[in-house]
Amino acid sequence: MVVVGYAVLFSLASSAKYWLFGQGHDLVLHEQAIWNTLHGRIFEVTGFVHPSRLFGYDPYLIELLVVPIYALVPSVHTLFVLQSVVLALGAPAVWRIARGVGLEPVVALIAAVLYLLYPTVQYTNLDAFRERSFGLCFFLWAMWAFREDRWRTFLVFLVLLIICRLEAALFASCFGLYALLTRRPWRYVVVPLVLGLGYFFIGNFVFVPLVNQGQPVSYVYEYFAPLGNTMGEVVTTAITRPLYTLTETWSSAKATYLVLLVLPLGGLSLLAPRELVFMLPVLGLNLLATKPELSNVRYWYSALLVGPLIVGAIEGWRRLQEWWPRTRQQPWLIAAPVLACMIVAHLITPNPVLSLARHHEPPARRAVAHAIIAQIPPDARVAASGRLAPHLLRRYLYYYPLADQAVLPQLDYIVADVASSSFDDPPSRAQLEALRRSDEWELVLDQQGFQLFKRRPSSTH
Repeated sequence: MVVVGYAVLFSLASSAKYWLFGQGHDLVLHEQAIWNTLHGRIFEVTGFVHPSRLFGYDPYLIELLVVPIYALVPSVHTLFVLQSVVLALGAPAVWRIARGVGLEPVVALIAAVLYLLYPTVQYTNLDAFRERSFGLCFFLWAMWAFREDRWRTFLVFLVLLIICRLEAALFASCFGLYALLTRRPWRYVVVPLVLGLGYFFIGNFVFVPLVNQGQPVSYVYEYFAPLGNTMGEVVTTAITRPLYTLTETWSSAKATYLVLLVLPLGGLSLLAPRELVFMLPVLGLNLLATKPELSNVRYWYSALLVGPLIVGAIEGWRRLQEWWPRTRQQPWLIAAPVLACMIVAHLITPNPVLSLARHHEPPARRAVAHAIIAQIPPDARVAASGRLAPHLLRRYLYYYPLADQAVLPQLDYIVADVASSSFDDPPSRAQLEALRRSDEWELVLDQQGFQLFKRRPSSTH
């Protein structure tokens, strides 16, 4: 009942956020790749011009499995429902893991509820369509199979976790280290290390550069500057220049981030350090990154960390029961303070569903946005600002301000949300001003902070 209720609520909330123009351009990146694949253009994307395929960002092979489901009902709402269902299905795995360590049914249920209440889970669920949502679910089921010594089931979920993204492959390889720490058979050690690390290095240093004509994973430049321009440079800098790395990357916000990771589970995860070994690669990357979103629990970059944190909390609860036997008969002695910590966590990082209900685009702006969408033909080439772009799905859809202005002569329409933060930086404002002065473009609508430009009939592509 809890699983179904969560899936229904967040499917509806995700769709509501879309209709309220709260979903951003990342949704376009993934839906366009899936939509184009369905039309025979394998993972083709145009949002930032380069790379021209989603594989150029990361080999998101898991999304190939999404294509047949999307084909049944080709709608963005299919993606919202699928993501909500996948995240919800992590809860039964949590329940089984808790029962497997000997916790009572009511405690196992509380653990499952804590997982669904965890702020990062809910924020990830409501933010576009994230392959990390799948990775989190697959990790939890892989962990259950690992603990129950169900080798074939474990192998299936391990592979599914690995193909979610390169970061997930590195994360999955930690099953090998965990198997060593828990003295499991050698196949549990060797196979995750070989598959996880092999996929990570081949994907990162061979596959993605091949798709990008020799260029590395594109987000490295932004996320880890000034540590390096490739993952190899970033890792080398971190190892050979630790003081420089610490000076450039550490901040008080990251200390707060670490506290907010463990707070929702009342710190129980800290009682199970072996389970937290899975956090090392992802948490390390997040702490190395200079992009602030990576060390913020409200963003999807921390979604995979929820898995080991919840498993650690289960182990921590079990250990507390061993140390304090009274809590077996009175589980509320642990549950009450943990739930109180969860409430505090939701006060510090406001609940995303409640925030959506309170903060969204006003009716007047939504009406103008719908009017703009209605004016653009379905076969037009369009560049659009972030929250309008998900409503303009087509083969040629670019993010505006343009990352590469070489595409400008090919466009038919440009939609700019000048009231958004997209135009806070000088280059973006200069790009918009040049568009306004251009004789090739006509401003056909300027209302409620939205501007719609149409190429003049005399202009040729």
